[in-house]
Amino acid sequence: MKNKILTILAITFYSFAFGQVGINENSPSATLDIKSKGNTATTKALEINNSNGTEMVTVLDNGNVGINVPTPTAKLHTNGTVRYENLPVLLAGISLGIDANGYLGTYIPTPLFSYLTINDTQATSTFSLDSATEFYSLPFIAAGILSNSLGVSLGTDATATLGGTAATNVIYFTIPNPGVYKINLGYYTSCTGAPSASVGGANFLGIGTGIYLAASGSTTYSLQTNIRNNTFPLRNTAGDLITNQYSFPSPANIFSIIETTSANQKVALTVSWGTADQYSSTAACSLAVPSGLDKKVTLTVSKL
Repeated sequence: MKNKILTILAITFYSFAFGQVGINENSPSATLDIKSKGNTATTKALEINNSNGTEMVTVLDNGNVGINVPTPTAKLHTNGTVRYENLPVLLAGISLGIDANGYLGTYIPTPLFSYLTINDTQATSTFSLDSATEFYSLPFIAAGILSNSLGVSLGTDATATLGGTAATNVIYFTIPNPGVYKINLGYYTSCTGAPSASVGGANFLGIGTGIYLAASGSTTYSLQTNIRNNTFPLRNTAGDLITNQYSFPSPANIFSIIETTSANQKVALTVSWGTADQYSSTAACSLAVPSGLDKKVTLTVSKL
């Protein structure tokens, strides 16, 4: 008892004399300087309880601090709500978030996208371009999926309806999660011989690219958009049409936004005649690739 009184008197005297109190510290360097007896996660340097005996604040000997957490496993470990004030404004594209282990920090979200291609070495069938209701389905295959953080998958409907028109062998890709997606599609077409007819104009070939959407398990596709690309024929130096005036890789670059509202919705991409010159022979037109390139078709689907 005498030793305790002397210790209390000594602390009190030191506190009055110098304005600093030390616990397990003879020479405190702060107003309250506490030196713990350990240095591991199994012992505590400080514990504050409320009147019910609930441990509110804990400081372990390894420096971890817990708020409503008796055994904190991080430098600051809380159980309950946290309010922040006067946080710095984050730059565009940087978010504040919590990872799977409960750690708070800034991060740059990883873009989710899938990149599908049709290589120049992939055999693709020919098709006609003489009717807006005759569809050529872009023939993507699994080997052509080069990046796939979206997790798209491919399939084929032997029979389906595209915007109310019957179609066969409709190739589609599924998007697992609902959301808003950007479609960037590029491809080349070429047609041999002379046009078989013309409707709505002449000396240009309008090619339509259709984007269709169907529910998972359904073969009824609704048209989202149809984007027409006009190809103009080759001419000689005198301005006259040459033979095989469309027999060159004509590019089509398509950009569109679609929204899926349920899981695993199906997206089909088609090529069809749009206007003007026509090719009725099913052997007349095909996907093409310019010299020096190795892709007939490229498709990027990215989540917005």
